[in-house]
Amino acid sequence: MIGAAARSAAPRHRRTVRVRVALAFAIGLAAVACDGRPAPPAPGGGPDPDPLEPLRRFETARRAAADFSRVPSSDRLFGPDPIALRAVDPLGRPAAPGAPALLSPLRGRDALVLLDTSLRELSRAPAPASPTGVAVMPSGEIFASGEASPALFRYALRGASLEPAGRIELAGLHGVRDVASGPEGVLYALDERAGALVTLRPGRAGADGRIEVERWDEPIGVGPFRVVRLARHLIVDCLLDHTLVVLPVGADGRPLSGGAARIRHDGPIWSFDALETAGAGGGLLLAAGGVEDHPLDRTGGSFGYIDSFVFLYRVTAGSRPEVTRLSAVNVSELGVLTPKAIALSAIPGSSGVRVIATGYGGDRRAELLFRATDAGPTGAPEVSTRPLAPGVAAMAALGGDAFAYANPLLDAWQLDAGDGAVVKQPVQGDDDARSDEIRLGEALFFTSLMAPWNRSDGPLSRFTCETCHFEGYVDGRTHHTGRGDVRATTKPLLGLFNNRPHFSRALDPDLTAVADNEFRVAGALSGHDPWFSISTEDAPWLADLGLVDAGRAARPPEALRHALMSFLMAFSHRANPAVLGRSSFTPLERDGARVFRDRCARCHAPVLRSDEPGSAAPFERWEELVLAPEGAIVWGRAGYEKTGVVPYVHEDGARVPSLRRLYKKRPYFTNGSAKTLREVLERARFDATGDDTGRPAAGERRGAAAAPGAFFHDGAPAGADLAALDAGAIEALLAFLDLL
Repeated sequence: MIGAAARSAAPRHRRTVRVRVALAFAIGLAAVACDGRPAPPAPGGGPDPDPLEPLRRFETARRAAADFSRVPSSDRLFGPDPIALRAVDPLGRPAAPGAPALLSPLRGRDALVLLDTSLRELSRAPAPASPTGVAVMPSGEIFASGEASPALFRYALRGASLEPAGRIELAGLHGVRDVASGPEGVLYALDERAGALVTLRPGRAGADGRIEVERWDEPIGVGPFRVVRLARHLIVDCLLDHTLVVLPVGADGRPLSGGAARIRHDGPIWSFDALETAGAGGGLLLAAGGVEDHPLDRTGGSFGYIDSFVFLYRVTAGSRPEVTRLSAVNVSELGVLTPKAIALSAIPGSSGVRVIATGYGGDRRAELLFRATDAGPTGAPEVSTRPLAPGVAAMAALGGDAFAYANPLLDAWQLDAGDGAVVKQPVQGDDDARSDEIRLGEALFFTSLMAPWNRSDGPLSRFTCETCHFEGYVDGRTHHTGRGDVRATTKPLLGLFNNRPHFSRALDPDLTAVADNEFRVAGALSGHDPWFSISTEDAPWLADLGLVDAGRAARPPEALRHALMSFLMAFSHRANPAVLGRSSFTPLERDGARVFRDRCARCHAPVLRSDEPGSAAPFERWEELVLAPEGAIVWGRAGYEKTGVVPYVHEDGARVPSLRRLYKKRPYFTNGSAKTLREVLERARFDATGDDTGRPAAGERRGAAAAPGAFFHDGAPAGADLAALDAGAIEALLAFLDLL
């Protein structure tokens, strides 16, 4: 655990972020109070205009025009999104100039792209839905995975052309988040939904292109999303478990059950890289980028101890491996926020190592040199930084000091020659239809632009929305809220537009309030007014987004909030892979829908607008709407409920949450006490008076009468006259909930 003392020991290379504060009178608006809300009118004067009123009119008009049954998935709207990079050569040898060098999946366009050494596109081929992983076999065969597809696509590289060459169908999976290969000819696939590692040995392909495989599945952790194979080890990053799992592999390439090492943090780990140490029985050095290894602290009125860090570990080999943390560096101080890309390499001629880290949310690249000591590379590193536009999700070495970056925020690749010059290579032929407002809002969400003055002193932190909401979803944390003993899980920030009021406790009435409050809370302890303007003088990389140029005036405070709102309105859930290509329920799913209607829909209403009961879809339409790619039903409603999940976040309970994309929301309940949906359903107790659904079995003891219609998710009163879901109802509900 890294405390304040360790934080203060980390090297500090701060930049001064210059943001011009536009006082309200300078732009013809009312002055604002320190909390970002309009100040009361001056004594004796007329009422000041509310600067948020135009935003509310904008939101009202947009809601009135919206068809929430057909809101497109934001992953299609937000550009091509190059999300990963992999060298074409399985041994990682640099390619000749102009030759095929890198493979990059376009997540928003379901394509795999072949790039040359200058990042020029040579070839493009269809990829599994929402592609996020690519692996190259020793034979040169290429495999791509997609988080919304149960198939791995195979390709052959013929000259400068990428050609489809069959596929592996993985029964029982809805998607594969990442894939890696081993020198023995095996593949490793991650089932993020089930928390499983799937090891595959491909065989021959049939006439229909389907490739036969030997297959071994094993549980690995919650939310596995990155996998890397070294010579003797396999490493899996389990995002929601906050754990890196290091597994030895056998001679056949299969992971060994004994000798696993686990690196656990209090918070998510977003990236890692590793080097095996010399000797057949050696261990490895591992660099990881993640949030500060410290409980999130909100007692100060903001978000404390959530800086981004780079960690260096030594892991020994053997049946009982030991894990030693060698260093922890606060890279938020260096301008590197949410580091999703990290590279670890040996310093030639020594046992020291170099770590290069880039942040999706910051605008710097940091180089950390750990010199050799008797204990190995340890202690405070030598640090250097240089500018790099935010948005980097992956990086690949090109030889020497040259690197390539995949940048979904810019919808481009970037070529870093190592001399400080970085050249942007946009994805060609794209039909990105986003407005400037949405692009700016996306930058406000995923970078530090919303709170540019934040510092990293003590509990103070520099962070982005994604620090706690990975890709807009969750981080697997249950944190202290700063109010009494109340703890709360992180909730997704997708699908907010038709799910108001917002937040479990505060119930912000609309996105206008959300946007204004987010500016206020994000920079609450920075000592600066949240009502500010931004220009390219303050954030030069905005020009890379094509949003502003040197001759354009600064974006004023209300325009920044307008942009964040526009982004949140468009930030809709990705399609649920479980429904793709389907048009009807199975009998078990239909039974689950009926149980849900009878037991759950009173609170988790089938509405298209959570604050409008009249928008409820009749039961006859559930099948159509659930199996549509939009999966638009909110399955929630406005107002508080008390269902036994304590302590309550509000004296009246907690807001009924949306159940859309439940598989992305773990852990469950406001207090995070349920780790699985099965556990949620097994704890449920309810008043079954007047029907036979879920009645206790004959001979089961019944207690005192319960209030009519009573329902408890947890903590049902002892001895109350309450029923539990029977085994059949639980299985049916699990099948139905998997579709939401």
